[in-house]
Order: sequence, then structure tokens, then C-alpha cells
Amino acid sequence: MPVPFFSGNHQLSIELAEPVVILRGHEVDAATGVIRGEVELVLSKPIQASSVVVKLIGKSHMLWPEGLGPRSSKLYHEKTIHEQNIILHCLPEDGDHTLPAGLHRWPFEFLLPNRLVETIEDELAKTYYYVSSTVHRVGRGSVNLRCRRQVLLLRALSWSDQVLTTHSLSNPSILVERRLPQCDATIFIEKSMASSGTQFPITVVLAPHQKHVHLESLSVLLTEKRVYQLPEFDVKRGELHDYKLPFCGARNLADASMSSFAPPNEIDLTNLRRSLTTKNAHIPLTATPFQYNFVFTLPNCIHLNHTTTYNEMHFTHSLKIDIELSYPQEIDSIVGAKRGNLRTTVHLDTPITILDCRLKDDYATLPSYEASQHDSAVDSNDMDQDPAKQPTGFFMCPCYLEYKKKCKQLTRPEWMIVRQNIITPPPAYSTKC
Repeated sequence: MPVPFFSGNHQLSIELAEPVVILRGHEVDAATGVIRGEVELVLSKPIQASSVVVKLIGKSHMLWPEGLGPRSSKLYHEKTIHEQNIILHCLPEDGDHTLPAGLHRWPFEFLLPNRLVETIEDELAKTYYYVSSTVHRVGRGSVNLRCRRQVLLLRALSWSDQVLTTHSLSNPSILVERRLPQCDATIFIEKSMASSGTQFPITVVLAPHQKHVHLESLSVLLTEKRVYQLPEFDVKRGELHDYKLPFCGARNLADASMSSFAPPNEIDLTNLRRSLTTKNAHIPLTATPFQYNFVFTLPNCIHLNHTTTYNEMHFTHSLKIDIELSYPQEIDSIVGAKRGNLRTTVHLDTPITILDCRLKDDYATLPSYEASQHDSAVDSNDMDQDPAKQPTGFFMCPCYLEYKKKCKQLTRPEWMIVRQNIITPPPAYSTKC
């Protein structure tokens, strides 16, 4: 909500058409975001003013418990990372400075370059943006009128202008194959970009080359690396946080039509869960390949940050998968007996991108123009707190609900008319040119 200036005879407020701005692609992509709105001033009697100014301000704030400065006495640092100014109304210096009573409206528009840092909300560091307006008054004892409104900048890395113009889309999945003497392993990660709190499917295929090969353990770990630095004080600090992904369920991908040639490798859910929690699950791998799609849940935004490209608050994520297998040792020709089982590990360490939880998975696909204009309410599936009824497995954190409410972009019906007159949407996909 806007923060107006109240007094006995005037009210200043800011109305935004787009309180949430989505920056698409990387910061080097040639894309531009837009913030439109208007400053509204209601006067019950005339006032003397010289100008009306609106600003877009971006700031960064970082806590430093070790202390900053020569005596390490400063525990935080704040600075302005972006600023844009627009003079909405200017009265001549030698003329009449009177603003008459009534309603005054001044529209404004800010163009946002894609190199801007998105909103970051970490426990030790954050970046935030707001639009502020000031009515500069003249006369002795007059106080300037001020108001401000927060703006949320999110970055969706799945789409960019560069990708659309080159008619090429990068593969969002990750496929890794490991060939061992005892077993062939294939790991398929369906999406390398996902919002925090959502489900994360991983498919594992194990095809043994010999008998008595067993799956002993399966570990899926998400690592977040946080790097904080302040060039002004020449300080830098790094942190590592590991998150073991909770297990939601698994599904057998084996083809049932091939059961007449080889019996399917059916493993109950209890044994599959044991492979994720113990080091000695001892699940036998038969002639039929082990083909299971595991579904995990990513940590929510309370514990996990989204991936950033800002060098002073640089957060990166990597996924580590370890599959431990056991197999019998070859018979010793001299002793003539087996010496027990040996173990081998299939290891995968790959970078992934964690999006802000408010970007959910609807930004991984291209929506229709009609749907994008009407998608402003909280979905009924989102409000359902029963995990069994949530096919997407999305964690309903408070910031996401607040974001969906902010997406009700038009506080007044005429804003939709204004936007449609400014920007005419292209025809629907089904329309032939």
C-alpha cells in the first residue's frame, strides 16, 4: 500500500500500474523494464509550491557483525545503487507558485535497464527499491510534502530477449551418464531452474553388468554458497549452507509391456526411502534396469536464497548427487574364496539456478497475452494447504501470498484502459497473420 502524507488540508500518494517488475534474462541481455504510475495530490486549499519531483531509488543494506572501519565500530553499511529523477511539475521562479485546491495528478514512467540488481532479502544483506515523491513548498515555515511506495524487482532467468531473437532455447534439463565396470548409471534432472519451495524431480536409471549388484544409498544435497563483499572497506566473507532435500515420493518408469521378457524390478516405497536415509539399504539390482523418478522438495524461501549475479551479494547453488553401489569381489585364484563386497560411488556435482519463490513455475513457460492480463489473483490450488492436493508441491510462504496480492496491479479500473491504450497486445497465438 502507498504511504501517503496526511495533514489537515492535503494528501499526497503514489499509484503504480506495475508494483512488481519482472526482469527477464541475464543482466547483459538488452531488455528493459517499465514502472508506470502517477502522483496524486489532494488539496483542500491552495498551497505555495515550486516543483513536484518523483524519484526511483535502489539501496543496498549489509550487516557486518565483525565490524567495519579502522576501529571495527561500524556494524552495517548502506548505500544507493540506483537513482532516477523526474520533475513532474515546475513553477517559474518569478511567477505565481500557487497550486490551487482540488485534485492534481502527474503521470510518470521509469525505464529500468536489465543490469539492475533484483530485490534481495537475505538475513545479512538486502537490496530494495522504492518510488518517492516530494512537493517542494516555498515560504517560511513550510514543510515539503513527501510519500513513498515500495517496488519489487524480480528476475526470471528462463527467458530473455537474446533467446527469443536467436530462435534458440537452451535445454533446461541436465542428463549425465556414468559407465562403470559393474553398472551403467544415468541421472536425469528435468529442470536446472526451479523456484524455492517447489518440487524437484530426478530420474535415476541403473543397469548392472553383473550379478549381485546392490543399491546401498542415494544422497541428494543442495549447497548454497554466499559471498558478501564491500569494496569500500576491502572486506569479503563467504558461507556454505547444505540442505538435504526432503523425499516426497517415487514412481517406477519401467515398461510394463516388457514384463514377459524380464520381471519388473518393483521396489516398495519403504526400501526406496531407506536408500535415502541409511548407508546400507542393500536393494538388489536385477536384469531389468532400475528406473525410478524421485520427487524431492526444495527448501523454502525462509531458509534458501535465490541465485543472484550481484558481486557484492553473490549467491550460487549446486546440486550434489551420490549413488553408492556394492558388488561382489572377484574370486581369488589362490585362496579360492570371496573376500566380501566392494563399494563404488557415482558422483554428480552440477550448478543449478534457484529462482525467487514468488516466480513459481509459471514463468518457465510463455503465457498467453490474455492470461497475463488477468492473472492477478491467488490461485485456488495455491491456497490449498493439503500437500496431497498440490500437484506442484509448492510451499505457501507468506511472501508469495503477499506477492500475489501485489499482482492485483490495477487499484483503479481506468489503469487497465490507460495501459491498453499505451501498449496494444499482439494477436492471440491461434490467429493467422
